Amino acid sequence: MDGLARGESSHRPQPRVGGAASRPAGHLLNFRIQPWSKSGLVLDASNITEWLCSMDNPLHQNAEISALLGKSILTAPSSVQLGWDGVAVERRTSLPKELPELSIHQHFLLLWDTDVAVGETERRSGTFVPYKKLPNTITTCPPGIRPRYRSSTEHKVVVCAISQEFLDEVERELDKRPSDPLHRLYGAEDPSLRNLILLLAKEAEAGGPCGKVYAESLATALATRLLFASRSLPPPRSSTVSSLPRRILRRVLDRMEVELDSDLTLKLLAAESGYSRNHFCRMFRAATGKSPHHYLLDLRLKKAESLLVNRELSLIDIAFACGFSSHAHFSSAFRSRFGLSPTAYRRGLERSFSDV
Repeated sequence: MDGLARGESSHRPQPRVGGAASRPAGHLLNFRIQPWSKSGLVLDASNITEWLCSMDNPLHQNAEISALLGKSILTAPSSVQLGWDGVAVERRTSLPKELPELSIHQHFLLLWDTDVAVGETERRSGTFVPYKKLPNTITTCPPGIRPRYRSSTEHKVVVCAISQEFLDEVERELDKRPSDPLHRLYGAEDPSLRNLILLLAKEAEAGGPCGKVYAESLATALATRLLFASRSLPPPRSSTVSSLPRRILRRVLDRMEVELDSDLTLKLLAAESGYSRNHFCRMFRAATGKSPHHYLLDLRLKKAESLLVNRELSLIDIAFACGFSSHAHFSSAFRSRFGLSPTAYRRGLERSFSDV
């Protein structure tokens, strides 16, 4: 089975789509493992033990990252369970080992985290050269042959894998496409890449509460930055952007409202507008003053506020009807916006009605 995500849950929910034949090679299979929430994990005292026991299950890990790192321990939930398209991210502890050369087909970014990584890489047959990776630096492994290497230390690393197809899509959408070949980064200091990788990891480890529009926006920004950083080029300058034409904006907003309870993607919304993802995000913000993700969140909270009047609807029903990934994410987003939990807000409505 090709692609970045491999595995399916042994829990109740089943994958949305079947095997590898249903997606082109190089892309993630579009399914979710849903052991504890509508989409992804929601960890609490009742399920933390179950989650820890599942960590060693290879079906809950990314196969390509496992092959790249060899002997390692997954230390937080993987994005495999969220069905992200074209990108996967995992936080691991890499253990000392020696690995043979490996043919890889994805673009890997390794963010060395907290510990110094020391080892040796084979330069010529039987000849090794030492390496030393410092914390908060980034190494990339583009498609090709990863040489044989020996790791002599235990160290923590955040690994992000981007499919070639996804990277090609993002590159085709650039205003000015760089022509130079990509080269590897060796322990590079790039705050933009680091922050984007950490934001993706944080979203995956939280169970994907912000939805696919947010994750895909981060992945697109990461791929764009990689295309320039791997050519030693500065990021493209932001130019003045026109707003989305009113007719197109209305069509996009209608799509958001009609499919509010679904896991909308940035690619789908951009296609609705007829613009590339990068162009769409900039033009949408110019028209509304908000990113697509934040505008969608506002719509969901507005609908949730109106549904709380109906006592026959449970909070979990309202959460899913408004497209929130879980009751926990709904409560957190609602409290952040209104200063009250959904339960407290509903009680306030009931007191207002009783006083009338």
